[in-house]
Amino acid sequence: MSQIQQLLFIIVTLTDMMLHGDAIPEGTMLEVEKGLRDDWRGSRLARDATEQEIEEYRLDQGTADLIGDDIQDLGRQRGDLEDEIAELNQVKGELSEETEKLSAQRDSLANEVAALEAKAKTAKAAAK
Repeated sequence: MSQIQQLLFIIVTLTDMMLHGDAIPEGTMLEVEKGLRDDWRGSRLARDATEQEIEEYRLDQGTADLIGDDIQDLGRQRGDLEDEIAELNQVKGELSEETEKLSAQRDSLANEVAALEAKAKTAKAAAK
């Protein structure tokens, strides 16, 4: 089954108007389907864009697409960075727990060393 692609035309509005609740100022370039183009041209609401206007419109659309792509790339980068931050926070939590365990072991060993030193002093004093 073949798909029939709608033909789109670039027009320039000749008056201020409302379209689907949005204000469209005079001189706005729009890409519309043939039926709407024909209606608006017949009602003198719009005219066909000139070749130069079409070229400018395409350049502007290309720039907008590039900006949109850049925004998507930045969004992906932000998501990646947020994932990295979450992973680093998890590692930080694990390291904090390990540090607490090692500190407790150090304190326990310090107490053991102090007890052994006290026992050695006592044994040394008893030996004299």
